[in-house]
Amino acid sequence: MISALFLYSPRGDLIISKLIKDNIKLGVSEIFRIQVINNLDVRSPILTLGSTTFHHIRSNGGLWLVTVSRGNTDSAGIWEFLYNFNKLLEVYDINSEDSLQGDFMLCYEILDIVLDNGIPRDTELTHIMPYISKKPLSENLLGSDDILNTPSWLVKAGARGMSSENLGLTSKDMCLWRSEGIRYKKNEVYLDVFEHISILVNKDGAILKSYVDGSVQCVAHLSGMPVCQFGFNDYLSPSSNTQSSGNDGWAEEENGTKAIKNAITGSVILEDCKFHQCVQLDKFDQERVIRFVPPDGLFELMKYHVRDNLNLPFKVTPMVTTLKGKSVEYRITLKSLFPSKLCAKDVELYIPAPPDTVNAKINVSSGKGKFIPEENAIVWKIHKYHGLTENVFSAVIVPMGNGNDSLNLEQWSRPPISVRFEISMFSNSGLVVRYLKVMEKDLNYNTVKWVKYISKSGAYEVRY
Repeated sequence: MISALFLYSPRGDLIISKLIKDNIKLGVSEIFRIQVINNLDVRSPILTLGSTTFHHIRSNGGLWLVTVSRGNTDSAGIWEFLYNFNKLLEVYDINSEDSLQGDFMLCYEILDIVLDNGIPRDTELTHIMPYISKKPLSENLLGSDDILNTPSWLVKAGARGMSSENLGLTSKDMCLWRSEGIRYKKNEVYLDVFEHISILVNKDGAILKSYVDGSVQCVAHLSGMPVCQFGFNDYLSPSSNTQSSGNDGWAEEENGTKAIKNAITGSVILEDCKFHQCVQLDKFDQERVIRFVPPDGLFELMKYHVRDNLNLPFKVTPMVTTLKGKSVEYRITLKSLFPSKLCAKDVELYIPAPPDTVNAKINVSSGKGKFIPEENAIVWKIHKYHGLTENVFSAVIVPMGNGNDSLNLEQWSRPPISVRFEISMFSNSGLVVRYLKVMEKDLNYNTVKWVKYISKSGAYEVRY
């Protein structure tokens, strides 16, 4: 519905920009400033340019509140949302240029709650207050029945009926992300831990940078209003007490994997954690556990970033020498460092070649090597690569003779070798889900639980 939202000062300076859809770029904000704010003849609250539509209102503090949408959208719904959002800015006293610039992060907090992938959600103050870090300007507004009460067509159907006792929230809170009355014959929940490792290794073997970007995706096929909880080997989490606290009625359960059992003894320092709105942040801050009432189906539960104590899956040792200034000889050793029971699939080394290369004599101990002229590179592919094994790639490249071979090779910048791969049941960060529990007091069913780890390459590069 809404692809982007902008807030301008009365003069037209952009203060807040939230790009929701990938088809909208930040340059669109300049178009609105020129076409509307700087044009004194424009009086309409809607502007359509091609397939792009701008809806805007003015706040009491003079701010321009603007939404950008593509295609055929519901203008009445967008204006309803804009006026509700404007009222929230007034309640939190950020409806003027100075106050908004001084507390702009509060505005982003509100937007993250009232917009779900561009769809307006509940904007009633009593429902969003528990999720905002700052209290509203006046507590007297909590009981008022004004424009903050969003009409029913803007609220997801079936949001009522949440077991607030299980979730630990006040009775006024609503589980907007899950409908009531969901039933399954077989109750299942899947946790998929996806990690992308990026690394840059210098020619002397020193690691210049390394980090992991991870995400936990959840697929919930659960009946009723279940409460899920899991814990992992986070550095700040309590020791084994996390998985044995039986005071709140949770069934005792552990989920571990033999393939990564060595990582359980260590701990992981998680940074830049971002959670789905269903997660209770106070539980994570206090007890380092993830407790949530899951939406139905597939959703991204959290994102995280890890920089320290990474488990590197591959070691690449390149030796590239120039022979008599006319040819280049490659000898690259690829060694897997993950356990022998695991297997990486679709392993690919992208090896840049010198300029003006027309062909290469390639020899590999496993897989296939091929020179790609249009990319001026050699690609070494291995469909399955077992753990704790070593393979060797060798090649001789002779650039096309033009009388300046030595000069061209000396000026060759030698771009890094890049590695691509995917490994199941291996954690680059060492993150391990220690347990996964599901409780539904009313239905009290048994749940099938799965935890899967998938590690992939990010920018995995080696200089030579």
